[in-house]
Amino acid sequence: MSENVSPRQSASSAFLLVAVGGFSLFWAVFLSMLMRNSFLDVDIENLWYHLVLRIAFFIGFGACSFGLSRTPEGAIGTGQRRIMTVFAILFSVIAAGSSASYFVTQTAHPLAFDFIVWGLSGAGLCCLFFLWIETVTAVSQSSIVKCLALSVVCGCGFYLVITMLPSPFNIAMLAICPLISLGILKTLPREPEDPPAADSAPARPALSADQTVESATNLEAIPLTESKKNARLSWAFGAIYVIYGIVFGLGSGSVTQIAGDATLFVGIAALAALGALAAFAFMRRFSGRIEQSNMLRMVFPFLVIALVPMSFMSDVVYTLCNLLLLGAYVFVLLTSIAFELQTARNRKASYLFFIGTSQTALSGGLVIGYGLGFAASATGAINLSMLSGIALGLVVLLAAFVTFAPIEPLIHDPAPVEPAPANGASAAKTGESAAEAAERQAEHEKGHWRACCAALAERYALSPRETEVFYYLAKGRGIEHIQNKLYISSHTVKTHTYNIYRKMNVGSREELLDIIEEEKRAQRGE
Repeated sequence: MSENVSPRQSASSAFLLVAVGGFSLFWAVFLSMLMRNSFLDVDIENLWYHLVLRIAFFIGFGACSFGLSRTPEGAIGTGQRRIMTVFAILFSVIAAGSSASYFVTQTAHPLAFDFIVWGLSGAGLCCLFFLWIETVTAVSQSSIVKCLALSVVCGCGFYLVITMLPSPFNIAMLAICPLISLGILKTLPREPEDPPAADSAPARPALSADQTVESATNLEAIPLTESKKNARLSWAFGAIYVIYGIVFGLGSGSVTQIAGDATLFVGIAALAALGALAAFAFMRRFSGRIEQSNMLRMVFPFLVIALVPMSFMSDVVYTLCNLLLLGAYVFVLLTSIAFELQTARNRKASYLFFIGTSQTALSGGLVIGYGLGFAASATGAINLSMLSGIALGLVVLLAAFVTFAPIEPLIHDPAPVEPAPANGASAAKTGESAAEAAERQAEHEKGHWRACCAALAERYALSPRETEVFYYLAKGRGIEHIQNKLYISSHTVKTHTYNIYRKMNVGSREELLDIIEEEKRAQRGE
């Protein structure tokens, strides 16, 4: 990994502003494909046709997510990135070409043609999504949360602009947005978290955009086999996202039958933005202090509130219930991405494996949800009240899954500390090279250091939160770094630090580090 790019940047205002602007263009297009819009749906008379197109879109999106989650190297390589860029550009070509041909000829395309086109569009937009996810993995967790939430909020505004534009300008903007997003992605500035002093190391040559992305991503390049072993996802991890997807698919599919007007489009943008802001507030408040399964439980009341009235209400209330499901979908989507990026880092697994797996399951559920809507519309055998009842039954099943199934990936216990080779002869005896021996020694020291910190935390009766702060203090980290990592205020960090000093009877950071060194020597028997 290149030394001049930090994989965990604390994003500057310039970086965050540019990233939010570029990522928001993706969300604007994604919402246009997911929900009702003023240009792709306006001339389609049959509801089932709307649903078939969305089914094709999420088949493409899910297939692409699955393929990326199974990347053997665990990260996007240079060649693979070029292919993904081509697919993202293909989305724009398809959107412009197919829409322009209809606009000129006023002749509908065959269903098979539209199905293939929407499937390729889903794959192309998925490629753009993962290119942006790759970029945000290079910044700190707090910056990731900001970027995700703010980009969706801005994307909702762009979605509203697209839907309000007259034809053919709306189609043109739909086609141009991914291209602009790719252009921003290529030119996005990247800054090290701690820039070197002017009189220190000599300046290094600047990297190109592709080289910078490659450098920032190399830390996450954990092979697929190792990622599977480290993540140890339970079978219920994918199942719960499938069920969520079915519920959200039923809600999104129902929106396509509602007459498209300015009020509906404003409602779609507003509820999606509220879902993003709720996700931002949640992650700022609870990240690191709550499990992903508990986050999923918190969505239940909103799903019940949305689904129960749908069984017997109509018109305005029915529309609001479906839009509430959209807000819940955005909340789950963003919080899941943030949780999975954090978990991938903590458990030494590829972010592609985590996010690709959840997006595959969620897309599969959306396909099934849209499929149920298609069955109701095409055959007339299922009415909307029955669909709402099915969705409510799925929420009950979902509650059972989250409550009783092993949804959370198993959390690693600290690895047992193995005796390190005493000298180079021991390394040679085991067939290790000097580099391998040094790496093994470093791992040994890291495990020994954590064991010392854990022993001290238990001895001085530190609370779980104080223990977390203690680990960072032991690394020499400052207040600002700790508050960004743990998502707490500087005042809270100072309070925990005061309590730690009081319990350990020290008056400075140096005295704290001396205690840790004494503990290390004691455990070694020195």
